Amino acid sequence: MKPIIRILAFSLLVFAAAMPAGQGFAAGLGGLGGLGGLGGLPRLPLPAPNLPPVVNGAAGAAARQVQQIADNAGRPLQPDAFERDALGTRVVKSEVLALSPSDAGLAAARRLNFQVLRQENLGALNLSVTVLRAPPGMSVSDALAALRAADPAGVYDYNHIYDPSAGVVVADNGASAIAKARNISGRGVVIGMLDGGIDRDHPELRGAKIVTANVAGSGASPPSEHGTAVASVIAGSGPQFKGALPGATIYAADVYGGSPTGGSADAVAQGLAWVVGKGATVINVSLAGPPNQLVEAVVRAALARGHVIVAAVGNDGPATPVEYPAAYDGVIAATSVDSEHRIQIDANQGPQVAFAALGVDVPVAMPKKGYGSATGTSFAAPIVAARFALKLPRPDVQAVERVYRDLQNEALDLGAMGRDPVFGWGFLDEYAGEGGVVSVR
Repeated sequence: MKPIIRILAFSLLVFAAAMPAGQGFAAGLGGLGGLGGLGGLPRLPLPAPNLPPVVNGAAGAAARQVQQIADNAGRPLQPDAFERDALGTRVVKSEVLALSPSDAGLAAARRLNFQVLRQENLGALNLSVTVLRAPPGMSVSDALAALRAADPAGVYDYNHIYDPSAGVVVADNGASAIAKARNISGRGVVIGMLDGGIDRDHPELRGAKIVTANVAGSGASPPSEHGTAVASVIAGSGPQFKGALPGATIYAADVYGGSPTGGSADAVAQGLAWVVGKGATVINVSLAGPPNQLVEAVVRAALARGHVIVAAVGNDGPATPVEYPAAYDGVIAATSVDSEHRIQIDANQGPQVAFAALGVDVPVAMPKKGYGSATGTSFAAPIVAARFALKLPRPDVQAVERVYRDLQNEALDLGAMGRDPVFGWGFLDEYAGEGGVVSVR
């Protein structure tokens, strides 16, 4: 198919998939990823975030039907479960988070008729979170203000929502034609990830040891498109392609869990604490959203213990700053480029960007033994995480600094000389040191 015809056809598919969903919102989202590395194209005006995959052929009708049911993290679409904060960002309706609240703070909340919904101990991080429900009829913004006024020494925040930092996933049973297959192994390497559920029976993931925990819902972790794809980028090892760490052990916290409010700040906090408790030195976080005091506290506690958190910068466009948790000090913010080292056209930019990796047209596994080609900073982050995991067998603050410098020196400098807000220190090849070839532009 000629390039211009391919572009037009693909644009029509995206537009058709977007039209029925009229629940768009702007702030704190991962958005859609770059369209196959077509550097000069304008962004399409998509009204709804986190659309299900745009797929080809007979699967198209099914995908459009799924659009009305769930997003690519497996969350049922339930708009009435949310409110907006002062900046217009989605938050869980009527819920306020209290970080390690004092007895006096909880007593004050009860006097104001707040209900304690749940309390979670965040394990080795020596933190806890209490989720409070606002009194009937009180907006979440008014509830947060009331708690802060009643307990000025306490730390309270919204229960913000974090979304997969992924974009277009196109079903492609011919993924092997574009996949790399190198003689590499991740056996003996342990890595953590926060994401959606994983199809552990997929042929590309049967060689990996995957231990999961559903921290957002009840029961077993339901497989999701996004979680399965990210896991395959990390540890895929089957008949079609290899990931960056084939055969590795993954501790995967499902922060979506099939819940309409999956991806909430308290789920992200619990997921980080669980993975840290399992001993994974490096943790991949392919999700993005707004700043949140609970998430920040958990991130800082993990980093202080010598863990590495690699997070996607987001896909809201070059005029949008790096989102969180990637934007927190000490987090390794990963951006996405195509096979020619051109920046993904809608990757967020900012001074926090640390490294770039391939994130455009990446071969991935999809649930139910499917295959696809994915684009988004979600799929670059696990490659960067894998490079750290290969060099860091255990948490060690000083070792993290040394490995960071090593990877900084190994990165292929792109864009402006030295670190820049587009590519960071430059491009990391997932196969460096294993016979991989890095080409210069």
